[in-house]
Amino acid sequence: MTTYFQEPDLAMTVKQVQANNSPPHRHRHFEIVSVLSGRGKHVINDNQFDYTTGDLFLLTPQDLHTFKVAIPSEFCIVDFTGSFFAFIGSPEKDQFQLTPLFEQMEYVFHNHHRIKGNIIADEEDRVWAQLLIKRLLSEKEQEDYGKENISKNIVFLLLQLIARHIRRQLIFPLKTPRAERMVQGIVNFVHQHIYDKEALKVKNIAHHFHKSKDHISLYFKQQTGTTLKEYISAYKLQLVKTRLLYSELSISGVAAELDFTDESHLNKLFKRRFGVTASAYRKKAKGA
Repeated sequence: MTTYFQEPDLAMTVKQVQANNSPPHRHRHFEIVSVLSGRGKHVINDNQFDYTTGDLFLLTPQDLHTFKVAIPSEFCIVDFTGSFFAFIGSPEKDQFQLTPLFEQMEYVFHNHHRIKGNIIADEEDRVWAQLLIKRLLSEKEQEDYGKENISKNIVFLLLQLIARHIRRQLIFPLKTPRAERMVQGIVNFVHQHIYDKEALKVKNIAHHFHKSKDHISLYFKQQTGTTLKEYISAYKLQLVKTRLLYSELSISGVAAELDFTDESHLNKLFKRRFGVTASAYRKKAKGA
């Protein structure tokens, strides 16, 4: 196993696996696993997925995984922590904040487990992902200015590819292709504007899609089995779970960013949906 570079929030390792000698294990960080060569099964949370050269997997700190090797394999493993997405606010406020990238990737972090095995199936994008991994590997030879930023931006691009393919695979099972496109458009609009209280008003969503408020509400309910307001609320609470697991934001900070009245209001809604308060959920998830 060779570690090519290691920084506070980003590390890359090339690992050769000859046999099944690693028990299932978790990491304290996120991982992109790229299969450089070989074949076998990637066991993730007791589910077995075939892997081969060119496959790409995303693991979060909650995932338990190992490899069952059929042909000796080589993997490029990119590790990055939650701080990869974060920055600290003004010194006088000493406030931990999240970059816009984290807001874009939250959807991926709480939906990636619904994707079966290798994330990128499209051949053209598989080629792009492999080229990005090769470029990331080549940065190990660079001692020139900008090595750290170039490496981070390559990882950003990989994450965006992963995000695109996860979104493609998580489309509602609707009655017709036309309905599918329409509802997916509404869902995408909600995800893109989840931090904009005004944009998320049903009347403004309806206006964006050139529909009446009553029509779009009824249509969404008929096609998905849930109301638009219920979907927005459920999605926000899923994002709360993601923030509690993968960021250091305080619960009051999460409440403010996602437009809950206060921490008490957030805890009340969170408990109603998940059976525990947000604070209790974070403590249990982090073993506190």
